[in-house]
Amino acid sequence: MTYCISDIHGCYTAFMTLLEQIHFDPEKDTLYVLGDVIDRGDKSLECLRFVMRTKSVHLLIGNHERMMLDFYDGTDDSWDLNGNEEIKKQINGLPENEREKLFSWLRKRPYYKTVGIDDKRYFLSHAGLTVGVPFRHQDPESLVWSREEFFEHPALERYTCIFGHTPTPMIRNNPDYSAWFDEKYRDKVCIDCGCVYGGALCVIRLDDGAVFYEMATPMLNIPEMSGEEKDEEAALPYQAAVSEMPLQAGAC
Repeated sequence: MTYCISDIHGCYTAFMTLLEQIHFDPEKDTLYVLGDVIDRGDKSLECLRFVMRTKSVHLLIGNHERMMLDFYDGTDDSWDLNGNEEIKKQINGLPENEREKLFSWLRKRPYYKTVGIDDKRYFLSHAGLTVGVPFRHQDPESLVWSREEFFEHPALERYTCIFGHTPTPMIRNNPDYSAWFDEKYRDKVCIDCGCVYGGALCVIRLDDGAVFYEMATPMLNIPEMSGEEKDEEAALPYQAAVSEMPLQAGAC
């Protein structure tokens, strides 16, 4: 079986519990992690190490991995605005050779993946894509930062886009923390169900479209945005979603 998960954000316990729930077999199954393994939660390094050592688990780069690499490359310091306190301490405490091995591995991770299962075609990325641009010509920036323009237009012809990045209550007409299926264009599924904020960690099985959840205890309040800074979520809509929208658990 082939699965996708996104936006684990250091929620290692929920991650392991969800893999147990779906009976994930690393010898037979494949799992694509659509970015943002790190930050926000308190066990980011444990999550990264699991993904690194499990050959059938494949990471795509998310905006948090991109910000971390840019920070250590000295090209951007926006990572410090995005919940990196725990993972930064953990990485800085690693022996230099282990730290460089981690960064080298991350730099080799792709930004997108196309998957074919029977007669279905999937485009996998962290945040979506730039509409109207063939996937081979996508800008990595759009693959990790896209939001409204992607939601509000058709995506790729003959593909279903599976993505995360934007917590599902923030997307058009989604009433709770369940996965968002685009009923207008029928070509997108968002699986960021806000685990670190008290929503759920979500896995979709591409073979048949089944969705599974592991409910989580909130670790953080959503951070507020400041000016033009790159921050992960807009504060007010999400805070309203946290307080007003119920979480539906189980598979659908």
